[in-house]
Amino acid sequence: MLFFSFLIIINLLLFLFNKQIAQLINLFDYPDKQRKFHQSNVPLTGGIIVIINTCLVIMFTLFDNQLNTETVFFKTNKDLKIFLISTIIFFFIGFLDDKHNISATKRFLLILILLIPIILLSDNLIINQVRFSFTENTYIIPEYFSIIWTILCFLLFVNAINMFDGINYQVALYFIYLSLFFIFNNYFNVFFISLLIGLICFLNLNHKNKSFLGDSGTYLLAFIFSYFFIKLYNLPTNIKADHIVLFMIIPGIDLMRLFTKRIFNGKNPFTSDRDHIHHILLEKFSLIKTNLIIQSLIIVPSFLGNYLGFTLELLIIQLTIYFYLIQFGS
Repeated sequence: MLFFSFLIIINLLLFLFNKQIAQLINLFDYPDKQRKFHQSNVPLTGGIIVIINTCLVIMFTLFDNQLNTETVFFKTNKDLKIFLISTIIFFFIGFLDDKHNISATKRFLLILILLIPIILLSDNLIINQVRFSFTENTYIIPEYFSIIWTILCFLLFVNAINMFDGINYQVALYFIYLSLFFIFNNYFNVFFISLLIGLICFLNLNHKNKSFLGDSGTYLLAFIFSYFFIKLYNLPTNIKADHIVLFMIIPGIDLMRLFTKRIFNGKNPFTSDRDHIHHILLEKFSLIKTNLIIQSLIIVPSFLGNYLGFTLELLIIQLTIYFYLIQFGS
């Protein structure tokens, strides 16, 4: 309780001095009237809030022997330290992009290169089998391909979330939901409660258009949740690949649709545009209704799939509604 009280105070200070922090490091998102239509410069401080909360809870875990022993995700202090360093690295990749607008191709290659040692050095972070809830069969992934498959899963989710972050509330609400999933299932509660505090702090700023996540926030959060979903999947639990897909398919399918469309039109797949599902829905609905539709499309199927089953049927319904919404808004 003492730690959480301290964390709440830190987040309150981050909330109160949000603009001053952005001015100190000159980190703002500037409107361009093409893709960014906000009226004034907005601090890109969401990632700072998340990384401070992450670092504090990991440091607390490192120095609390009982908590460290109870944390099933990390077998050793070394693994915990690797995770801490990895989160800082992903934050700084996004931070540098927010500051200097690194090309998408360079960002992609940089993330790819950094993921290799992270995956190889971490404990139990390689996906070497695929399990589904609707079959008892376990499909073993060959050792030489398992590393490639794990890297691909990270890359897809990191880039999908980066593209998913296009309107207020959307990514914060999405990760609040994922945090609650881990908390309700009693997985590393102290970490996800700490993350939840940071996300709520950011959401209040985002609601008033006083802060955006920026690439520092999206890369960091996407890495964290990719990491823990793989760790969770590799533990002897009931969660299967199809359960995780229900959580991640909407950002993922939006990424694949846009990549395919851009390549087909002779464009760089990383080119920015306003053809994402949230932009399409915004043409028909308000910001609140757009968020409600997208969050419901993720939350309802994933909740039902994880607790009631029928994941394959729910996935088909989820994708059918997604493509209907794309056609409806076009």
